[in-house]
Amino acid sequence: MNWEEISAISTFITMIVIAASAIAAVVQLRHMRASNAITGFLGFMDKWSSPEAREIANYVFGEAMQRKLADPAYREELLTAPLVDRLRHPEFQYLDFWESIGGFLKLGYFAEDVVMESGGPVALRAWGVLMPVIAIRRRVGGQTLYDNFEYLVSRAIMWENKHPEGVFPHNTPHLSVKDPGAAGNSS
Repeated sequence: MNWEEISAISTFITMIVIAASAIAAVVQLRHMRASNAITGFLGFMDKWSSPEAREIANYVFGEAMQRKLADPAYREELLTAPLVDRLRHPEFQYLDFWESIGGFLKLGYFAEDVVMESGGPVALRAWGVLMPVIAIRRRVGGQTLYDNFEYLVSRAIMWENKHPEGVFPHNTPHLSVKDPGAAGNSS
């Protein structure tokens, strides 16, 4: 074997090693990105499950929010205030939460199936309650206000249409669930 053949073989082996290193780097970057996404999502879930967040959710979905929406003074404040006081109006903290989730979903930081299974139905319900608030604030701040939340809800509607029976694996049997207090149960 002459030096030219050895040099050609050496160059080929070097190319294979570099390609393998590049592939390993891409795999490692994907794992790091997935790890960061999981960490970020868990952070949102921690916030979501905090007592303060539960209190805000109860407020948004309760009668107080409906009374507030019917109050002309509240609606006027939303139209005239350049900034909304989030301590006086906790529904905006809730809107901000969903706006953040929608933004991360839109940018691909969170997997859509994870977001939709854990939060899609709640996002749909929140949109239904808070849509009048968003509409009023958009008159002041423009149509892009809370557009990440809108994106999230739009994707949730598409998800629900695609999975009307849910996403429980078809090859896994459902367990028998009995309500001992229901009529006809003799347990």
